[in-house]
Amino acid sequence: MASIRKIENKKGISYKIEVSNGYDRNGKKIRETTTFTPEPGMTEKQGKKAAEKYALAFEEKVKNGGCISGDKLSLEDFTQEWLTTYAPNQLEVTTLSMYKKVIEQRIIPSLGNLKIGKIKTYHVEKFFLSLAQDGARLDGKEGGYSINSIRTTRTALSSILTTAERLGIIENNPCPKAKLPKHEEEETVKCFTKDQTIRFLEFVDSDYEKEKAKSRKNDSTVVSMQDYVNEDALKMQYRVFFRIALFGGLRRGEMVGLEWKNVDFDKNVIRVKQSAYRLEEKNGIKGTKTKSSVRAVAFPQPIMDLLKEYKKEQDKYRKCIGDKWCGDDWVFIAENGENININSPYNKFQRLIRKYNRTVPDEEKLPRISLHDLRHTNASLLIRSNKVDLKSVSAKLGHANMNTTAKYYIHSYEEAEQETAEILEEMLIENDVKVAK
Repeated sequence: MASIRKIENKKGISYKIEVSNGYDRNGKKIRETTTFTPEPGMTEKQGKKAAEKYALAFEEKVKNGGCISGDKLSLEDFTQEWLTTYAPNQLEVTTLSMYKKVIEQRIIPSLGNLKIGKIKTYHVEKFFLSLAQDGARLDGKEGGYSINSIRTTRTALSSILTTAERLGIIENNPCPKAKLPKHEEEETVKCFTKDQTIRFLEFVDSDYEKEKAKSRKNDSTVVSMQDYVNEDALKMQYRVFFRIALFGGLRRGEMVGLEWKNVDFDKNVIRVKQSAYRLEEKNGIKGTKTKSSVRAVAFPQPIMDLLKEYKKEQDKYRKCIGDKWCGDDWVFIAENGENININSPYNKFQRLIRKYNRTVPDEEKLPRISLHDLRHTNASLLIRSNKVDLKSVSAKLGHANMNTTAKYYIHSYEEAEQETAEILEEMLIENDVKVAK
């Protein structure tokens, strides 16, 4: 129940109203207070009655969460509530997991003790600058955080403060006005060239043939799960996986989450409808990154033929292991038929690059790019071909809009434009010079 205390001073009579609003994380009682001043001309009795009525309304407001003050609530306390109550409904499970690490390692140590209502753009910008300084990292690594890590931190902090603004706890989210630290240059997209892509695929095929020949040489009766690893299906799937990445530009999670029911051999398309993730040592399936990511991606006939061959091998493998098969309809599988660990293709990709580079001179070595960069390779090669427009590349990649595509592949686009200009030069200007002569 609200407590009411009369205050008399030179200005007249007012009433201080106090309502209990639970306890904070340290067990201290939270009290919400307000002041009521009777209207001029009211008798003391009328003023007291009006104050009691106002106190009842104030108490109801507190009970309904309408009086949470950002000047009394720390960022750490609100963030804990945000993580349990609001974030699970706003974010994908993988994004939420990433934000939890960012909050624990960066945001709370620096800003957690501040009252959320007193956090200004100054504090946020100073925080971003500190993250770029040497010694800022709390994960044991040297130097400051990269610009991409700081951007992720900004997104996480802004999500928290946007919710606080929506709930009326703070007036404005200070993050949008805060500038990020200067960085020497934007990180450019890494990818294979056309020649490197061809050499990589040729090496993948040759490595597969060597592994297959090796298993045939040591052929014996299959008696254990470890022996099943020698089956062609588990070797062949990486030939298929890397081709789908390069020819389709699919994300890693989209490929790992791919099911055979979404492969249309009649129309030579793969329908992307979901994505796989790994969290706390377990595989999971979620929706695609954006609505635009749900799409049908067309593939050349040779790729679909290889996919058919792979499916036949997988069907044989499934019959071979019998009741040890625990999977469902996954295209890319672990030994027991479950969908493959999302980290396995990356590890295999890096091993293949290292293996290839040991066999060639320095000038022919492949760059150490990430698995995701095969997606970048797909887009870059299409744009540089001068035969596919930016809108088509954007749709193929499943980007929400063309601005995203242009942002990532502006260098490829500019190079393609230069090649177009050189073609016109060859066709028109040089011919014009000949005519003039």
